[in-house]
Amino acid sequence: MPDLDTELRYVSDVRESFGSRQDFARAAKSGSLQRVSRGAYFPAETWHALDDLHRYLTVIRAVASTRRFRPVLSHWSAAAIHGLPIIGEWPSTVHTIVGKTAGGRSRNGVVKHSLRLDDADVVEFGDLLVTSVARTVLDIAALASPLVSVTMADRALHVDRRGLREPMATKAELLDVWERSLPFRAHTRTAEVIAFSTERADSPLESVSRVNMRVIGCPPPTLQSRFYDHRGFIGETDFNWPSFKLIGEADGDIKYLDANYRNGRSVEEVMRAERIRENRLRALKWDVSRWEWSTAIRPAALRAHLQNAGLPIR
Repeated sequence: MPDLDTELRYVSDVRESFGSRQDFARAAKSGSLQRVSRGAYFPAETWHALDDLHRYLTVIRAVASTRRFRPVLSHWSAAAIHGLPIIGEWPSTVHTIVGKTAGGRSRNGVVKHSLRLDDADVVEFGDLLVTSVARTVLDIAALASPLVSVTMADRALHVDRRGLREPMATKAELLDVWERSLPFRAHTRTAEVIAFSTERADSPLESVSRVNMRVIGCPPPTLQSRFYDHRGFIGETDFNWPSFKLIGEADGDIKYLDANYRNGRSVEEVMRAERIRENRLRALKWDVSRWEWSTAIRPAALRAHLQNAGLPIR
């Protein structure tokens, strides 16, 4: 991945080797440069090779670097910087908080939110000012759909049971920010997101599944239960319903395609281990039902899938 900071070119900082300011416009017109924000350009070939997230991070960096004063980046912009996941595509606009008295005027690809902001809600991320993870989750929950806000909240709270990574926030921190922000719009909805979020969701796919299970009236599952047999530990399951002897597994591609997840194993070895694990679970008289993104993201599809697996859906 290229260094986004060094690749950005600014009209306000024309270098002798690049030529005059007019050369930026000519280079953009010819296709060698990509205009990413007002007064900021990026090599076009590199730009087109970036994924959606890194393009958005480039736009955020460009906007932050061309402001007279450092803006406080917030909402989706803060989420991208912190590494919180999104359902769908990242926006093209950069979000900032300007304070209650400043008034929110949005233009030139920058959305300004007029909200009260405490010093404790702002952190430094390198040379950027960004809302804290807890405040970012709260702001997203006030505006976004449950799929987006719960997925971000779950990631912020997630506890790595291998001990390799600390949680980004705690539920107590989310509640503290919520209480300090009162009164504010959507305070009931944000409280529901905080209450529903969990540190036990291991992936966005699991979070989306949980949200849509609630939408369809599915019996609440138990999360991340540990199973054993006569040979010892089998593994932890994504979801299970003891009353119905059913285990649910949300199968994302990362399990098979991400080298870090495979931990040195081939895709075939991972698939074989999954088959052995599932056979051991079935030997304990549990049924196992698996689903992918295309099922989890659509409530009707998830309802049909879980009903076929034997769950009663209201």
